[in-house]
Amino acid sequence: MDKIFFIGIIIGVISRLIMLNLDQKQYPTHPNILASQIVLAFVASSLGALLIPALIERSYTSITFLSLAAEQFRQVRSNRRDTLESLEGTQLVTRGNSFIEEISRTYEIRNYMCIVTSFLTVSIFYVLTGEFKMLENLAILISTLSGLVIAFIFRKLLSRQSIGDIAEVSIVDIKFVDETILQVGSLKGITNVALKKDRDRYLKEGIGIEIRPKNNSYSNASIISQPGQRQAICYNLYSRLGVLREVNEPAFSPIPRIDPNTHCVLMAFIPMVKDKRKVIEAVKSCPILATSRGKNLALKNMSILGKENE
Repeated sequence: MDKIFFIGIIIGVISRLIMLNLDQKQYPTHPNILASQIVLAFVASSLGALLIPALIERSYTSITFLSLAAEQFRQVRSNRRDTLESLEGTQLVTRGNSFIEEISRTYEIRNYMCIVTSFLTVSIFYVLTGEFKMLENLAILISTLSGLVIAFIFRKLLSRQSIGDIAEVSIVDIKFVDETILQVGSLKGITNVALKKDRDRYLKEGIGIEIRPKNNSYSNASIISQPGQRQAICYNLYSRLGVLREVNEPAFSPIPRIDPNTHCVLMAFIPMVKDKRKVIEAVKSCPILATSRGKNLALKNMSILGKENE
């Protein structure tokens, strides 16, 4: 029992380490406190590994620790939300409330996955030794391998779709019409840039971005047009490529606008390094937020061109 208990904990922690790598890709710069995440993973994995022995020994009162753990993990979510919200004022490009809530929810769910992974690992061991009378060492080996497989399955299940899955991203021209009105691609009226030096910087350093929903789908268009999702795209660009602006230069804040004719999102962005390929990759890698889904359900099978999708 001692061996499988520690193996269950190790598998649970490994599952969290696997997800840490996933978090870093989907939520840049987070998690930024590795030690706290590993400690929480250890606590969650210990609870999961102890659950089966507790049930076998009919120690049902020990299950109440699960409710205490759930409350603790909800508090972790709340603390993460408060921390990110307090940092919003220091960001050159803000995350937005939707992105903050998505990150906070992710922190909570990852801990539950540690509990489930370690619980299933230990469960497999007891099933093999109890029901199939398998040798302990062989059962440990099989349950360990099964736990690792479960960890990677959870990693796959928790991988969110990104903008690249539902939209095409391309680089378009930036220009000014009526002297001061910023136009990106076919959409003019993004913003009014009054100072000539600011307009010159846009023309020299700026990159115009067009995000077009795939298959002319209203479902895809509704996701990228959601305000929280658009702000998440802006922050994803900023976190990966930086932005060439100061805090007192509001003219260079990225403003994503919707083209009412094509339902594309267009915006101008000034990265630290003008690399078009990296800009496209940064936009495509932005995770799709849960709050941006489920819009325009009545038009799910309609295309932007006004015809039903087959």
